[in-house]
Amino acid sequence: MGSTVTLVNTLGTGGTRTVMRFRVARRAAEDATVPRRLADVRPLVRTDAVAVRRFDFRRTGDGPHAAWTINGEPFRPGSPLARPRLGTTELWRFSSDFHHPIHVHLAHFQVLARGGRSPAATDGGWKDTVDVRPYEVVDVLVRFAGHRGRYMMHCHNLEHEDMAMMADFEIL
Repeated sequence: MGSTVTLVNTLGTGGTRTVMRFRVARRAAEDATVPRRLADVRPLVRTDAVAVRRFDFRRTGDGPHAAWTINGEPFRPGSPLARPRLGTTELWRFSSDFHHPIHVHLAHFQVLARGGRSPAATDGGWKDTVDVRPYEVVDVLVRFAGHRGRYMMHCHNLEHEDMAMMADFEIL
């Protein structure tokens, strides 16, 4: 009681270093239990995929006409780059020329391979964003289990989002 705990971002400086501080105000009984297994994640396998799609994230063009694109195309709202079916799984292959954290809205996935090799331990479990490094290829198995409708994927680098590095996909 009376102690403090400070959460620190060791990579941050200035205002981004200290994240938050907790001040312990009173004692309380601990009645929580941690389960032996936190989650059962059934690994998807390549044979689950009913289709393979490729999405290349890169800067296209020169000078004032350069743009961040997916498959060489600028963002065109209402023109989906993919139309997967609800209840299916697809293999999506992401490639890039730059560091792009790729975020897929409302369709969770598992990382199958990184550069043709097994994924890192940090790639385990369900994801909605995957880090694709320069000139890297990342294969993910995307499960479309939510709802029909139009969604989007995009690069999660703020500057790239601002420059419309995104694309629609429509779950049928």
